Amino acid sequence: MDIFRVLIRGANVKKNNRATPADFSMSRTSEDDKILPGSIKKEANDQQLTKELDFFRNKRIVNNVDSKTTDEDQKDKSKEITTDSDIPPPKILSIEDATKLRKSYKGNVTGEDIPLPIGSFEDLVTRFQFDKRLLSNLIDSHFTEPTPVQCECIPMALQERDVLSCAPTGSGKTLAFLIPLLQQIITSKSTEGVKGLIISPTKELANQIFLECSKLAHKIFLTKKRPLRVALLSKSLSAKLRNKVISEQKYDIIISTPLRLIDIVKQGALDLSNVRHLIFDEADKLFDKTFVEQTDTILASCTDPRLHKSMFSATIPSNVEDIAHSIMLDPIRVIIGHKEAANSNIEQKLTFCGNEEGKLIAIRQLIQEGEFKPPVIIFLESITRAKALFHELLYDNLNVDVIHAERTQVQRNKIIERFRSGDLWCLICTDVLARGIDFKGVNLVINYDVPSSAQAYVHRIGRTGRGGREGKAVTFYTKLDTLAIKPIINVMKQSGCEVSEWMESFSKMTRKEKELLKKGKAHEERKQISTVPKIIRKKRQQKEQMIEASKRRKRAQAEE
Repeated sequence: MDIFRVLIRGANVKKNNRATPADFSMSRTSEDDKILPGSIKKEANDQQLTKELDFFRNKRIVNNVDSKTTDEDQKDKSKEITTDSDIPPPKILSIEDATKLRKSYKGNVTGEDIPLPIGSFEDLVTRFQFDKRLLSNLIDSHFTEPTPVQCECIPMALQERDVLSCAPTGSGKTLAFLIPLLQQIITSKSTEGVKGLIISPTKELANQIFLECSKLAHKIFLTKKRPLRVALLSKSLSAKLRNKVISEQKYDIIISTPLRLIDIVKQGALDLSNVRHLIFDEADKLFDKTFVEQTDTILASCTDPRLHKSMFSATIPSNVEDIAHSIMLDPIRVIIGHKEAANSNIEQKLTFCGNEEGKLIAIRQLIQEGEFKPPVIIFLESITRAKALFHELLYDNLNVDVIHAERTQVQRNKIIERFRSGDLWCLICTDVLARGIDFKGVNLVINYDVPSSAQAYVHRIGRTGRGGREGKAVTFYTKLDTLAIKPIINVMKQSGCEVSEWMESFSKMTRKEKELLKKGKAHEERKQISTVPKIIRKKRQQKEQMIEASKRRKRAQAEE
């Protein structure tokens, strides 16, 4: 079996008949291996079902063969890859094929001297002398054909062009910047300190990128004794670098959040002057008012004149585009689908609840009607409200936990791991988990509180419907949210969702309304989440006040 047949083998999970990148790859010679465009091989999907997808641990049997044998089969494939040398020349896309391919996934690419996209991973071998070890690691991780954003961005990055990319959630943006980054570091064979830097707005997303990068860099050596090393800039690693326990020359790629990186650079423990490739994941967040000063500091620390910059996100507002053009050299802009639209695989729904009490009733209705299918993620606007909802659902005997900024990193990691493994059915969180985190099997996202912006909405509901799978997103709103749901309705329209007549009649937002939304004053203060009667709550507060007063008296007496 040759390397390219292995590469383009597998199920196409797309449920429509649109052309896919694999349709433009080299045609097969064997009828048995033939894959029709847009077809679905259910057996292959079941065979590769992971723990995250097989949420209730169903045992899958494929052609009377237990799914446990897949690991052995994968090892055999890897052996075939390294030994087979008789590879026929692959077909490289023509300009006509590239135009047709871009139309199939609604790709809008602008810039000067734009490289042709790749039709399959086999194109990389011919066009860029792609490293076979990296190719083998890709196949071992079950990546057999590139997604639209990968088709466009990988060849651009390999030609060291600055890239600004916007693609739907779950469309493979992480691999779109990791594959070329690793290939460029392998090609350079340099051992002079950090060459690749990836910036993420949250620790959870940084950790996820690190895990993916480590898989792809597995067993790759730059020299006989020098492996390609990837590091997550954690608290412990920062301390080791600061105390010179570990040399900064040890690592080729560092993945970090902005503030931790700046701290270690200012202390002189990490030199960024050799960084050749700088990647901003969730760029719209990194260039908003919260992070923009930190991001500028990082840019100023990367002094190599050949610095190659990339920005990726599911939403790219116009102000971020302006910033990109000011810091990038002749950038290429890649938009897959619509810039402000959600993933088309997600069924979006708005539910009117009247008031805060109605939201709890709506969740219980979803459970009674069988629409609350685990795993489920529920988003709220504040830590206080997330805690309150957690206790309410805990009383209902739901298998639920909560993540917010007040929880330690160890606690957050354990909860995420439990949710991934299926030990936890429902996860309540604030926007700390709204971006980038890849939970493959999430069936339902509930916006208990309406998001503050269209961008926040797109990222929140993007935790479901990932990797070509279907998902559902429900947004609760009350009479206080009539202004805040206007951007949501606009996203639903652009995503191709069916909207009710009353949504169509909504007027466009005025400049004053937009300013109110930006300042977070689109609605009044929300009521407390609780089904406990007011009289009981009042008695509890009085009891707590009496206990606190008693403690103060005792402390005063002790001091006397």
